[in-house]
Amino acid sequence: MTNAAIEVSGLVTGYNDGTVLDQLDLTIMSGEVTAIIGANACGKSTLLRSMSRLLKPRTGRVQIFGQDLHKMPPRKLAQKLGFLPQSPIAPEGITVLDLVSRGRHPHQGVFGRWTPDDQAAVDAALDMTGTHDLAERLVEDLSGGQRQRVWIAMALAQGTEILLLDEPTTYLDINHQIDVLDLLTDLNQERGTTIVMVLHDLNLAARYADRLVAIGNGQVHSVGAPSDILTETMLTEVFGLNARVMADPVGRSPMMVPVGRYKVTNDTGTVRKNAG
Repeated sequence: MTNAAIEVSGLVTGYNDGTVLDQLDLTIMSGEVTAIIGANACGKSTLLRSMSRLLKPRTGRVQIFGQDLHKMPPRKLAQKLGFLPQSPIAPEGITVLDLVSRGRHPHQGVFGRWTPDDQAAVDAALDMTGTHDLAERLVEDLSGGQRQRVWIAMALAQGTEILLLDEPTTYLDINHQIDVLDLLTDLNQERGTTIVMVLHDLNLAARYADRLVAIGNGQVHSVGAPSDILTETMLTEVFGLNARVMADPVGRSPMMVPVGRYKVTNDTGTVRKNAG
């Protein structure tokens, strides 16, 4: 029996008359951190939206822990899977505490009674994300890094086994990018949460993910450990990029160094046109 959290089979989907993903197959393993990579407009976000039931497939199916995604009751699905889209927008005038508390809605009964378990989940989410001191502030008044931590806190309060994140580090400076990825790694290691995220920074994807999924031409180009996937051949075929791959001196994961038309050719800093 496979230890699969999400299984995508023969997925065909897109927008209006256009097809973005065509006969795509993918298995997301439970308890792992998976990063989806690929060129712009290749279908990374479309795949994530399909796995969160925001986009219905034309053909094919998506299963969550062996159950058809589109046949699961919404409340049950929300207890199993959380989704953080790109640049989420909070209601105007909402405090951090109120926003994070909304993550508990799938676990509340018909009358929406607040329970000690709900309070404990919210407190734990605020503690884990370091946002307890922001609880009474308005979300709209926060910095980008603070706001992203608050959205992740809401997802943590939801208490799902799977968390999908679409470009969680976009618009953040490098320090906050590392903070967010460290936080997601903590969540994975301490709670066993299956993390699936779209990332543009290939080196950060290789450092933080257990598994990379490279998307190209509407299908999975390759999937596996970063050391197997982040190769010069993949970079050429998926991104059309001439690059060199070497060991990251910090984590020993593969590190990509692009080769542009110009490069430093000697110790004096002389820059000359790259001959290829």
